[in-house]
Amino acid sequence: MKWDIFLHNNSTLLLISVIVVVCLSIIAMVVLLFNKLENEKKIAKSAIELNKLTNSIHAGLVHFIPEDSCRIYYASRGFFELLGYSKKEAKVSNKCNMVDFISSKDKEPFLEIIQNVEGDSISTEIRLVKKDGNVINCLMNGNYSLNKDGSKSVTGVIVDITEQKKMQEMLRMDSERYRIASELSHDVLFEYYIDNDRMVYTDKYSELFGRYPVISDYVKECYIRKDFVHPDDYGIFLEYCSTLQKGKDFVKLECRVKDRHNNYIWCQLMGKTIYDEENKPIRVIGKMVNIDYQKRELDSLEYKATRDPLTGVYNREVTIKKIEKYINGNKNGKHVLMFIDFDDFKKVNDTHGHLLGDRVLTHVIGSIKNVFTEGEIIGRIGGDEFAVFIGYIENNQAIKDKADTLIDALNTTYVDDNSEISISGSVGIATYPDDGIHYEQLIQCADRALYQVKSKGKNNYMLYNSALK
Repeated sequence: MKWDIFLHNNSTLLLISVIVVVCLSIIAMVVLLFNKLENEKKIAKSAIELNKLTNSIHAGLVHFIPEDSCRIYYASRGFFELLGYSKKEAKVSNKCNMVDFISSKDKEPFLEIIQNVEGDSISTEIRLVKKDGNVINCLMNGNYSLNKDGSKSVTGVIVDITEQKKMQEMLRMDSERYRIASELSHDVLFEYYIDNDRMVYTDKYSELFGRYPVISDYVKECYIRKDFVHPDDYGIFLEYCSTLQKGKDFVKLECRVKDRHNNYIWCQLMGKTIYDEENKPIRVIGKMVNIDYQKRELDSLEYKATRDPLTGVYNREVTIKKIEKYINGNKNGKHVLMFIDFDDFKKVNDTHGHLLGDRVLTHVIGSIKNVFTEGEIIGRIGGDEFAVFIGYIENNQAIKDKADTLIDALNTTYVDDNSEISISGSVGIATYPDDGIHYEQLIQCADRALYQVKSKGKNNYMLYNSALK
């Protein structure tokens, strides 16, 4: 009886164990099946998302086998839209290979590139033909991968760069037009890079000036070019260099520069500063123009307008303006006005004629110009009357020394093949500010002193004093 009970109990436990194992197996299988379904859902969802992504970007994704006539095994919707097709239209048109979409001029070069590329990546420009027949410029960047059968496949992203190419071509044409225009006009273009202090001229610079067109440390070592700039213009050249580096909006300079033959020519330099997004100056772009002819023509016209045509000294109007301007700008100094009249010059004209009289006058004025510096003003007031204005003279002794020098220059002899004419002159002297603070006051005082010289025998000078009437 006990044995029967024992067997019965064991049979029950065994049955329960079997049932438990079966249930656990079923549960495990259900869990595995559920996980597999979830993974498959995730994979399918990822594939859908990836497909959406590749079709949404404004470019084309294409996968093809080079060795299989460049047959396309996958192409995104963006690829077909780029070319104006739908997938169905491309299939109906029997466009299954990559080369079917490539311009006829680019097919051979494209095949040569993809079949001979070294490495695992490819980057090339190709022209593709759209459904409507228009050709677009594209950039293809991609990678090679090895298939199971050992063949290579290419996966590439294709982007339409037609507009960029058009812009590049427009920029190139603009640059070419400007280059040709500058060559025809003898202009030298330049770019100055502020950050590294580097100046780059076009090749025309070497042609005109005989020097290398790329200059490092342009501002830092501007003193090296001192010998290339006219001494009178070196100061404004240094100021120009400083302005370049500071990034002023617009820079301009007119100065004389040595050309390849070591002759000074007038040049005009103009530049416009370019700024970055933070409004920081980065470059100056400009041109260097040879204005020597125009400058000399202008100087010639100015000379004719301001000079006495016979003697080359300033005419009366300009003499007065220059003296007044000098006094207004230098009111604290002591200045001298010397009024000159040739002695008995009327006799020269009456005896020898006005033509010879003009030669004598030119000869004497040449002697006067030789004893005064360029900064002293010499002008013809009228007929045989001239004025010499001397700025910042120290004292009366210095005035007398200048007057003695002037009298010696006036005492000269004109000699030609037919004549020998002795000349002398008289000088009246007035000083600023003692005798006047304007030209008219000074010339009146100098004229009174001159009258006294004439009345006392001529060929001498006199300083004005208030006792003279």
